Amino acid sequence: MTVVLPPSVTTVLFDMDGVLIDSSIAVVEGYSAWAMENDLDPDEVLSIVHGRRTIEVVIEFGFSDDAETEADRLERSIAERATIENAIEATCELYRALDPARVGVATSARRETALSNLEVLGLERPRVLVNGQDVEAGKPSPDPYLLAAKLIGARPEECVVIEDAPAGILAGKAAGCHVIALVTTHEADELGHADQVIEPGQLQEVFERLIR
Repeated sequence: MTVVLPPSVTTVLFDMDGVLIDSSIAVVEGYSAWAMENDLDPDEVLSIVHGRRTIEVVIEFGFSDDAETEADRLERSIAERATIENAIEATCELYRALDPARVGVATSARRETALSNLEVLGLERPRVLVNGQDVEAGKPSPDPYLLAAKLIGARPEECVVIEDAPAGILAGKAAGCHVIALVTTHEADELGHADQVIEPGQLQEVFERLIR
């Protein structure tokens, strides 16, 4: 499959977790282990983590003195649990089919985790990779997608964002992008702010319609 975007859509910006890779098991296991190590309630921790930067989570639970180190340690624990079996194949196929010059990734993960996931998936590093350390305000702030569009040289209205979580959808919409939400980590009725809500297997059909 080769996908050529129409002039009105120059760029596709991918979220990572829940879009390119389903690391939900790794996230649950990693955060649960971290919570228990620190005498925290795993359910309470897990209730706030999705779509948020790890550093925001560790600060929320009292690690403000050395938050960067703690966030790095926690994300390494999660990244080490990811495997190729966690790939979301339909999205990875689209990623490979697009012109690499027009592909970006904007993730709440830290840089090393994002690079580790791309290596696990066998995906080339994108031209633009915005990670949770690149912005002061993470999703649902539009900052990650605004920065990704700027770095790739596209106007936000020329970008299609592929997301899976309410916070990411709000970020993409606030940035002025067209947002496609995948039903991978949330139920469809939680994704109503997106322009389109689809199953991953519908991606090829959606992009075929987009380019006609």
